[in-house]
Amino acid sequence: MKILQQSINKALIVVLLTVGPVISAYSSSLQSHKSITSAVKHFVVQQNVPLENLRITLTSLSDRLVLPKCGELLQVSMAPGTKLHGNTSLAVSCASPQKWKIHVAAHIDGQVNVLIARHPIPRGTVIQNEDLKFVLRRYSQLNYGYYGSAKLLANMEAKRNIRAGQVLTPNILRAQKMVLRGEHITIMAQNGGLNLRVKGKALMDGQMGQMIKVKNLSSKKLIYARVISAGMVKVNF
Repeated sequence: MKILQQSINKALIVVLLTVGPVISAYSSSLQSHKSITSAVKHFVVQQNVPLENLRITLTSLSDRLVLPKCGELLQVSMAPGTKLHGNTSLAVSCASPQKWKIHVAAHIDGQVNVLIARHPIPRGTVIQNEDLKFVLRRYSQLNYGYYGSAKLLANMEAKRNIRAGQVLTPNILRAQKMVLRGEHITIMAQNGGLNLRVKGKALMDGQMGQMIKVKNLSSKKLIYARVISAGMVKVNF
C-alpha cells in the first residue's frame, strides 16, 4: 500500500510539472485586466479632467472576460459627449494581431475647488467676496452642484440661512432683486445716440437683465423695460 501511495504521489508531481508551464503559457497569451485598467487610467489623465487626486475604477471587468494579448498599445476612446466624471463608459480596442474591442464601465472621481461660506450668512444677504472661501471637496459628494468661481455669484443673495463651511449651491442662492415692486425708478430710453431719462414706477420685482412692467410717471404709459442696475431700467425706442 505504501509503495502504491508513493507511485501516485510521483505521478501527481509529474502531472503538475507538465500542466504548470501550459497554464503559464496560456495566461501569457491573454490580455491582462490590469493592462486594460492601466490603459483607461492613462487615457483619462491625458484628457485634462478638471479634478484633482483622480480616482478611476473599472466596474465591469468580469473574471470571465478572456481576450487575446494585444501586440501593440491598447487604444482607448470615448463617444462624443461622454462625460469624464462620475459613472461613464469607454471603449478599449486592439488592432493586431487579433482585432477586438470592448466597452468598459468606469467610475471617475476626484476633488474639485468649490466655494463655501467663510462664516454664517443670513437669509437675504447679498454675497460678497469676503463671505467666500475655496476648499477641496470630493466631486461625488457634490450632489446639489457647486460654484467654482466667485464671478458666478455676482448679484446673488442667500435664499435661506447658510452655515459656516457650507458648500454654496444653486438651490440656496438666488439673483438679487435690483428693482422692487412699487419702487420709484429711473427709466432710460435710448434711440441711437439719443438718451432720455424719465421717472417711473416699478410694477414688478426685477432681477438683473429681467424684463419687467413699469409705469412712466410723466406719460402714465405702461411699458416693459430691462433691469440694468439697482433702481434703473432701460427701454429702446
